[in-house]
Amino acid sequence: MLWLIWQMWFFLLLAFLIGLGLGWRLWSASGEAGRALQAAKDEIGRLQRENDSLSSVAARHQAALETRKTAGETQASESKIKAAQSLKSKKNAPRKKAEKTASATPVVNDLTAIKGLGPKTAAALNADGITSFAQIAGWTSAEITEWDERLKTRGRIAREDWVSQAKAKLS
Repeated sequence: MLWLIWQMWFFLLLAFLIGLGLGWRLWSASGEAGRALQAAKDEIGRLQRENDSLSSVAARHQAALETRKTAGETQASESKIKAAQSLKSKKNAPRKKAEKTASATPVVNDLTAIKGLGPKTAAALNADGITSFAQIAGWTSAEITEWDERLKTRGRIAREDWVSQAKAKLS
């Protein structure tokens, strides 16, 4: 055995040094990992403290909001009811006008023949009682504004002049 060590001393020393270097590298890496782990734990603790602080602030604001809500609840509910009633009457105005016009003219036209009026918009108009070119041709500027808001066409009715197109289709 001594003879083997005596003949290979250089290789044994080299293997020992390589092992020593690898061990040192692994040991120092675990120190960096330990520091990174500790930094992550510190950050988690900081975030938990911040979260607790924000939760208590939110609870205080929620309590203040509920106090205000109970004080002004009767006034707010009355104003909401009035606003809902006025909104409902505004939304039903085009429909009532369409129902009056629809009963006078039972004609059903293909409204998609008007440039800019697609199948979805035509279906929405048909559902509200607008089924003919004559009904569209009779719209006033106020009705154009109401239908534009109702159909969410963002001014396309006036821009593409549906009323004139409908009048031309009648001729």
